[in-house]
Amino acid sequence: MDTIAIFGLGFVGLPLALTYAYKGHNVIGVDIAEPLIQSLKEGKTDSCEKFGDVSMETVLQEVLANKKFFPTTDAGYALENANFIIITVGIPVKENGSLDFSMLDSAAYMIGKGVRKGTTIVLRSTVPPQTTRCRFKPILEETSHLIAGKDFYLGYSSERMAEGKAYEELTTMPTPVAGINSASLQKTEMLLKMVCDSVIPVDLIEVVEMSKVVENLSRDIDIAMVNEFALYANSLQIDINEVVKVANTHRRVKLLSPGPGVGGYCIPNAYYYLAGVETPIRELKVSKICRDTNEGMPDEIIQSAIKSIQALHKNPKTSVYAIFGMGMKDYSNDLRHSPSIQVLEKFRKQGYLCRYFDPLVNIDDTGACYSLTELLEGADCLLVLAKQVEEKITDLDFIKKLMNSNPILIDTRNVFTTAEALKKGFVIHKI
Repeated sequence: MDTIAIFGLGFVGLPLALTYAYKGHNVIGVDIAEPLIQSLKEGKTDSCEKFGDVSMETVLQEVLANKKFFPTTDAGYALENANFIIITVGIPVKENGSLDFSMLDSAAYMIGKGVRKGTTIVLRSTVPPQTTRCRFKPILEETSHLIAGKDFYLGYSSERMAEGKAYEELTTMPTPVAGINSASLQKTEMLLKMVCDSVIPVDLIEVVEMSKVVENLSRDIDIAMVNEFALYANSLQIDINEVVKVANTHRRVKLLSPGPGVGGYCIPNAYYYLAGVETPIRELKVSKICRDTNEGMPDEIIQSAIKSIQALHKNPKTSVYAIFGMGMKDYSNDLRHSPSIQVLEKFRKQGYLCRYFDPLVNIDDTGACYSLTELLEGADCLLVLAKQVEEKITDLDFIKKLMNSNPILIDTRNVFTTAEALKKGFVIHKI
């Protein structure tokens, strides 16, 4: 029976590995993080993903019991026993906007040293166009002394998984695949069809690589556009969510919802996968402006809160700012590039009193609150930066009872209706 090795067990790799195992395939999960591997061996994960109505942790325990999933730090064992290899390691963006290929290169060298003839290798990381052919393939060939497309098969398949919907989207989202030759394409297509309902064969790897980056970047651009509209509407004391609702009645208009910025790993990095390469092909003017717009949203939110405090003749430095929701998006415990974290850090850097609460996030920090009541008590301004399952967060009477006089709501997730908040005596801004 086929054995699949997944290199990288992060937010993409682990759901992918468990999906293959859940569907009955033998899977070896490889990661260099020993605490992660030990936790997985014990059947533990803090992932919030679900396989239908079944938690990921339950799925993990089931596939461990069925001996369909074996987590390990031993890459050699995986290479010796697997005939399919999928790589999901990331390419982080450095502070200067350049790309860090070290993890991908390391995985390529590691795999090249142990890959056997006849093995199929598929890269599923988000990468700049030409990475598979011009960077990944040469390292594999150099270290293995084998020829891609002849001695082993090499393909690329873009990952289209939205966090929180991993299993659903891994299995039902149309999945483009490509290979360095026709034989590699056939093998890649066969591997992805084991879990994906719809696989789209594409002739050129670079088309699939770039399509993945453009998919993410288009989201960044769309969000930036509506965030700019939101700031304009806020200046006119207009609810941007009502504007979006009305505009979207036009059959050819589909505006997204505004928010406090863009978090996670994929969307904030997309621009740099095109602009951050060593030799950029051309300037991406629109994309750059949109990236800057979304990066600037945490500062806009802070200024909105401070100006609201000042308008009430309160001292911004002695007022208490309370953040609800720390995840990078709604109903998530992923803190990577979280706008909430950025708002918190910027508040503190400027010397403001800021605390936070998120029922899904456990951060050991002096500003952490462990209940909504603790967060709200004595607060002057409540900033809702991410939705989480918390019954009382929509109860304006409960909120007002705990906050100081003339309470302020900065609602970036459209949790409250403006009319109701004003009626209850709140100052409210939607972004």
